[in-house]
Amino acid sequence: MSGFGWTHLSRDALRRAEAQLSGEAADVRDEIGFLLIHQRYADRLFPGTSILHTRLRYVLFIPWIYDDLRRHPAGKRAAPDVRDAELDLTRRLLKAGGGVIGRLNYPKTTSQPPSVVYWTALGTWGLLRPRADGRMPSRAQVLAMLRSAGRVAEDDDGVPLAAPGLPFVTLPSRPPGWDSGGDLDFVLTPQEADFLRRHLTAVPSPSTLQPSLLARLAASPPPQAEHCWDKAVLNAAAHDRRVLERAGQAAVLAAIGRGVYAALVETLCEEQDRRGMPRTHRDHLPEVVASYARRAERLDLGALAGDIGPLPALVTDVLQQTQSWIAKGAGDPAPLRDAYAAAERSRKGLRARLTNDLSGRERRYEWNSESHTLAEPLHFRWDRVHKLLSDLHGVA
Repeated sequence: MSGFGWTHLSRDALRRAEAQLSGEAADVRDEIGFLLIHQRYADRLFPGTSILHTRLRYVLFIPWIYDDLRRHPAGKRAAPDVRDAELDLTRRLLKAGGGVIGRLNYPKTTSQPPSVVYWTALGTWGLLRPRADGRMPSRAQVLAMLRSAGRVAEDDDGVPLAAPGLPFVTLPSRPPGWDSGGDLDFVLTPQEADFLRRHLTAVPSPSTLQPSLLARLAASPPPQAEHCWDKAVLNAAAHDRRVLERAGQAAVLAAIGRGVYAALVETLCEEQDRRGMPRTHRDHLPEVVASYARRAERLDLGALAGDIGPLPALVTDVLQQTQSWIAKGAGDPAPLRDAYAAAERSRKGLRARLTNDLSGRERRYEWNSESHTLAEPLHFRWDRVHKLLSDLHGVA
């Protein structure tokens, strides 16, 4: 006898599921493990940043909203009140141009509201005070503080005592019209820009505790550069120059690796599965190799591990074998298949495409060569970082 029942999914579970689905839609895939390199270098060079960041002023909007709710507490309704306030923030920003979080969902809420997207930045950039144990308060803990603010004690005359404070540092004054409910924008006032510049220029590298590349770049308008390892950025990198050079070498080696993976899948679809298949990625691979081989060959994998910590052995094997393949002339990528298949299987399990078993054939049957993004270097969030720094310095 068959039947059905209700399954309750938490908000966090739904958020993770949505992130996976939206990642696939945006073609953010990591079959082999190259995004480990991306994330670790990005966290070292640009601490606190996220690919979901859009505009810098959100790091002020969020604590202002929380402080408003602290001053006008609603007891157990803390989480819904924050959600409603962030939804209203979306409404107020609709005319502000690009970068409005939740614009596409409005008037519905989004599972990735600003306070979720920027919470790590608030702590890393010094806008949240650490707890007594030195750890940064989580969003859930601050929501609990808001709930407790709804139970403010009274003095003997029945006058409410001051609501407990939240762990945000002293912030700039709210802009004119903040309490009016009218339109807002992302343009920082001089006071706000000075405040954020002081905080950003003090952000240390998590690896060395010296000023991070983000801190150095925050001191002046950001250089115009396509990649964060371009010469204009290298000149500002100081002690991180060699790290940044290796990041660039790793970025292009990953681009070649992504091209190899896609070419291998195309070949298997055509030769093993007997499917008609365009040569999109096989034809693109020589272009990627021609553009990046010299830089990719120079990457010292031992120094890479020193920069960002050890990678899984199978990912390191892929990088080593790819460099050897490049050194031998980067011909047919078929000899790389075993290394790539092992790394993919360790990450994707039955969703791996390079295996010979039934699940591999089924996953390849779902493969669409035209919808799989052409190989390109890792970006280390540079486009997001550049936009945040442009906001900081008022650069159009």
